[in-house]
Amino acid sequence: MNVRIEKDGNEWVAILPPHPDMPDEELGLPASTREEAEAEGRAYEAITQSSLYKFDFNEATGNYSVSIGKEGEKYEAPLLANAYEQAQEAYAKRVSEPPPPDVEPAAPEPKPKQTRRRMGNGAKPQEQPPAEVPHIAAPAPKQEVLPPQRNNITSGIGNKPTQLQPPKEDLADHRNRIDRLEMILIAFARTVIKEIKDGA
Repeated sequence: MNVRIEKDGNEWVAILPPHPDMPDEELGLPASTREEAEAEGRAYEAITQSSLYKFDFNEATGNYSVSIGKEGEKYEAPLLANAYEQAQEAYAKRVSEPPPPDVEPAAPEPKPKQTRRRMGNGAKPQEQPPAEVPHIAAPAPKQEVLPPQRNNITSGIGNKPTQLQPPKEDLADHRNRIDRLEMILIAFARTVIKEIKDGA
């Protein structure tokens, strides 16, 4: 803290740093106790370092006044720390309250669009009323007629014209795999039949 705390007779004073315009003159904030003088010094430093708060001394009332922002809302108290505390509480309350809901004006009814026709020879254009669009009934959806099915269409893998060609692989290997699959399925079926008979 750049503020010095000194005792002057029966009171304590927070000695402020010299003002650049008056380097030889010391200003102080008097208080009854050392704690109050320290609070005055902290309030002074907080206000001078803030762009939101400003303070002044009202000689008519003998009070310090702290204002918030550009609105000029002021809070007065005999001690600068108390006036600053009131201003802080007021600002915190203002910030915490939700803003009032914006009342949106009712949207004006759209005006009918005016069409203008260009006239030759400097004649004034005449305003034309909007043309009415005739109501046209939507046509019934057409039902798609499917062509008759042809029996010669086949699918899958094979050698016919509409089938996919079998992959180029060893036909013997392919048959061996099918044979192995058949053997596995037959063995599985026998096992199931045996378990059913044993359970019966």
